[in-house]
Amino acid sequence: MRTPVYGLTGGIASGKSTALEQFVSLDIDTLDTDQLARDVVARGTSGAKTLEDTIGSQYFSAGLLNRVMLRADMYKSPVLKKNIEGVIHPLVLDAVNNWLKKRSLSPYRILCSPLLIETNQHEILDGVIVIDAPESEQLSRGSNRDMRSINTIQHIIDAQLPRDTRLSHATYVIDNSGDLESLTSQIQTLHEKLSHD
Repeated sequence: MRTPVYGLTGGIASGKSTALEQFVSLDIDTLDTDQLARDVVARGTSGAKTLEDTIGSQYFSAGLLNRVMLRADMYKSPVLKKNIEGVIHPLVLDAVNNWLKKRSLSPYRILCSPLLIETNQHEILDGVIVIDAPESEQLSRGSNRDMRSINTIQHIIDAQLPRDTRLSHATYVIDNSGDLESLTSQIQTLHEKLSHD
């Protein structure tokens, strides 16, 4: 019998990574596309070479991608963003498809992706879990966590899928406007439901 796969998504600084860690601690089989996107262009990979050829060597130092510089420029330049995604997205998609084909002993699996809906990955899954937080929370958490200005975080929020659109695709919503205890409790409740569905 096929193991159900649920997508986990949310805007910047909504708490996706924290939620994913909790699913991992519950022994759930998970895949993080953010990590995959880093892995496919890691130093020495064919993905890194393709990306350097596509966007230029100014973003690389001794084969290592300067992510801070790239991220800052990417949100200012739609063309650059499109070129990066043209290289990274197909590589990530291949890795995701390989993961989906593998057998799993987990009662369900979690695919964590900030672009779950934008890339239509949600269409092949059994449901979507949205980690939701008010924009004010995203701004304060994002600027504190990443040591970036409120303006920079706002630009990223503006470039992402609108909150209402994301919520309209949700099968389950986890409200992360509270503390860690509240998040843990909601994930535990959802875990019990998904484990027995």
